[in-house]
Amino acid sequence: MKRVFTAEEKLSRWEDTREIKNLVGRMSTDYVLKEERNMLARYWSAREDICLGVNTGFFSGREAVAAYYAAEEAKIAAESAMLQAAFPKELGEKSAEEIHGVGMMDYKPVDTGVIEVAGDGKTAKGLWMIRGSYSKLTTGGPMAYWEWSWLAIDFVREAGEWKIWHQRYLREIDRPCGYSFVEEEHAYAPRPEFAAAAELKDAVPNVAVPLRETYSAHRAFAPSPEVPVPYDTFAETFSYGLEQ
Repeated sequence: MKRVFTAEEKLSRWEDTREIKNLVGRMSTDYVLKEERNMLARYWSAREDICLGVNTGFFSGREAVAAYYAAEEAKIAAESAMLQAAFPKELGEKSAEEIHGVGMMDYKPVDTGVIEVAGDGKTAKGLWMIRGSYSKLTTGGPMAYWEWSWLAIDFVREAGEWKIWHQRYLREIDRPCGYSFVEEEHAYAPRPEFAAAAELKDAVPNVAVPLRETYSAHRAFAPSPEVPVPYDTFAETFSYGLEQ
C-alpha cells in the first residue's frame, strides 16, 4: 500500500531533496576548485562501510576511500609543481598553497537528476549525468578532455544532515577534445619539462570488479545505472554500493 504523507512530512521531504541537490552542487563546485582533499570530511558519512565505485572497481571501506582522495590530492600537487617549474616567470615565487590546482580545469556540471527519499526518511538515492570537461597533464603538456559520466549515490541521514554512504562515479566518455570519440587517441609530442607526468597514476580500487567500460566503437550496449524509484526503507531497494 502506498504511504500517505502529511503536509508536514511532504514539506520535510521537499527540504531533504533540496539539501541533497545542494550537496551535489557544492561537490561539483569543489571539483572546479580542486578541493578533493576536503571531500571526504565534507560530504561523506562517518560510517566505516562507505564505498566509492569507479569504472575499474570499488574503494570499499573508509580507509580505501580516504586513500583514493589522498591519491587524487597527490596528483594535483605533482601537476601543480610541474607547471610551476615550466612557468617560472608566472609561478616561480608562489607557495605550494598558492599554486594548488593551477592551470587545471575540472568542470563537472550535474544534470537530469532523479532523487528519491526513503519513506522512513533515513536514506535517499540520487542519479545524475555529468557532461563536462577537464584538463590532464600529459608528457606533452596539459590536454583537454570531454567527460560524460554517471553519478549514482546512496545517502544516509546522519546527525540531521545528508551524507554520502555509497557512490558510483562512472565515466561514460573520456576522450580528448577536438577528436572523434571512436578514433585512436592522439597525444602531443613529449616535452622534457613534463616527462614526470608519465609517472602519475590513478589510485587502484581494493575491490577490482569492472563496473563500466568507457564508450568505444566496439563496446556492447551499456545501460545506465539503475534509476531510483520510490521506496520505504533501504532494505526494500537496491544499493549503489558493493553489496548490490
